[in-house]
Formats: sequence, C-alpha cells, structure tokens
Amino acid sequence: MSRQKIITIALAVLLIAAIGYIAFDKWQNARQKEIVSTYQQGYGQGLTDAVTALFQQTENCKATTLTLGNLTRQIFDVACLQQAQK
Repeated sequence: MSRQKIITIALAVLLIAAIGYIAFDKWQNARQKEIVSTYQQGYGQGLTDAVTALFQQTENCKATTLTLGNLTRQIFDVACLQQAQK
C-alpha cells in the first residue's frame, strides 16, 4: 500500500470520528436543553398549583396552615381583616 493511500485512509477515519463526535455532542446538548426545559415547566406548574391551592384554601375568610420543614404559619386573606374592621 502506498504512503499516500494510508494517509488518505487515516484522514478519512479521523474525519468520520470527528463528525461522529460533533454529532453526538450536538445531540447530547439538545437533549440536555430539552430536560432543563421540562424541569422549568414543571417548576412553573408547581408554583401555579401552589398559589391556586392557597387561593382556594383561603376563600371565605378561612385561615390555612403552611408548613415548611419544622416551621408552621397560619395565613389568611388580608381583605377579610379589612372587612371585619368596618
């Protein structure tokens, strides 16, 4: 086999390997962005659900309890206090 043919084959193999690596890296980055986007959407939906639950639980001037670890708070709609003072 001639030296030129060996160099051509080696360069072709390196080119194929480089293209494969770049394609895999691009695919991996796209997948990672998709996962992050899914997590962000889930976080946003969780916040929306939590606020909606608080609105529903404090309807009709009812107090509700929030617990975070070992901390507990009672919350209620301040507008109810203002109505009660009138």
